[in-house]
Amino acid sequence: MPRTGRPRPEGHLAAVVFAVCLLVLLPLTAFAGELRGVQYAPVAGGTRLTLNLSAPTTARVFGLQDPDRLVIDLPATTLRGTLAAPPGGPLRNVRSGPQAGGGLRVVFDLTAPVQWRYVSLPAAGGQGPRVQIDVLGGKTAAVPVVGSAAPGRPAAAPVVAKAPPPVAAAPPMAPVRTAPAATAPMPNKVAAGPVVLSASSPGTVTVVIDAGHGGHDVGAVGPGGLYEKTVTLAIAKELAAQINAQRGMGAVLTRADDRFLELRQRTAVAHKHKADLFVSIHADAVAKGTARGSSVYVLSEHGASSEAARLLAARENAAGLAPGLAGVGQDRVLRSVLLDLSQNATTESSLRLGDHLLNRIADVNKLLHTDVQQAGFMVLKSPQVPSVLVETAFISNPDEARKLAEPAFRRGLARALAAGIRDYLQTEPRLRQALADAQAGRTPALRRADDGG
Repeated sequence: MPRTGRPRPEGHLAAVVFAVCLLVLLPLTAFAGELRGVQYAPVAGGTRLTLNLSAPTTARVFGLQDPDRLVIDLPATTLRGTLAAPPGGPLRNVRSGPQAGGGLRVVFDLTAPVQWRYVSLPAAGGQGPRVQIDVLGGKTAAVPVVGSAAPGRPAAAPVVAKAPPPVAAAPPMAPVRTAPAATAPMPNKVAAGPVVLSASSPGTVTVVIDAGHGGHDVGAVGPGGLYEKTVTLAIAKELAAQINAQRGMGAVLTRADDRFLELRQRTAVAHKHKADLFVSIHADAVAKGTARGSSVYVLSEHGASSEAARLLAARENAAGLAPGLAGVGQDRVLRSVLLDLSQNATTESSLRLGDHLLNRIADVNKLLHTDVQQAGFMVLKSPQVPSVLVETAFISNPDEARKLAEPAFRRGLARALAAGIRDYLQTEPRLRQALADAQAGRTPALRRADDGG
């Protein structure tokens, strides 16, 4: 009679070895990233190509002649779907094909020789890695990495975006791309206004407003060449003006001009200014331009727990702990529990803030989601600072892009956000009291004296 029971150990080992061999024999393309599409936008003197990727790769860009072509090699990358046709100008046609070893070659057929510049951008602001190439005619632009289409000679190595110095001392970066021509239907200019970089007097309820993207990171590009970085800065300045008009409240902008900031530099501004709230402004985009509506995101539970673990590992020294945790000494377990509880409480506050914002946004724009959404946005990972990310509208939707380009709509949206923030403050006892004290000109010591303390 055959025996039954657990499999023999050597049988299990053989299965594992067989599986490993299969993985080794799989072609590299099974693990390749994807080129998910190409977008076109006008720049001064030419056209910007944005290649949207699912995973980072080291792009190689070079020119060929007879006939004139611009070639982009993307190692360990495959193509998903088809590539949109070029808008015209020197770009006549686009085609692609696989390369040996799992790479992808994209070729733009040209009507004439061109110059170009390109930069590799890391994933940021809800977007994946990208390669941006400015195809230029005429004179060479005064920017890094410009190649000329010469036969058999590749361009210089790509420029990888790096962090500028800390935000307090960061000068404006020279933008990798220039503004579109003045004839663009939706100009990417923000009216000059007062630079808001510091909060009001002590005791003020401080709201840090983060204008998404900036500098060489233009974000999503809408119809007519409207940049997300332009829209977010305009709305952020409007919101800052609304908040500063309220006695007892003060606004801090993570950026007040067109500069690039890393995500952790943005959250560092919130900690530096001891923010009570953090609001990040964005404009959503999808491949097909039919989606519309506003939404609000807070940090997901998974994102919160992973950030708590990262902070704990980075803060072995009690002096470097988040406010309120420095007094627990060097007990790692206790610090971990307190940090986790602090982040959970912050997430709950963020959800309440998001609800109030959605209620007010619904008065000025259609909602994509009527409930607050949760995701692992890096910019929301600020323990002890309630943080939300507002997707104001879909810049990829022609109707909503036209709205975002209108100052009146941006002002209305900023008023709605300011009203939602005020609604939230009235539901939080500590912040409600701080606001009342600031409006009455009372310091905490005076309030204790008034209360007989």
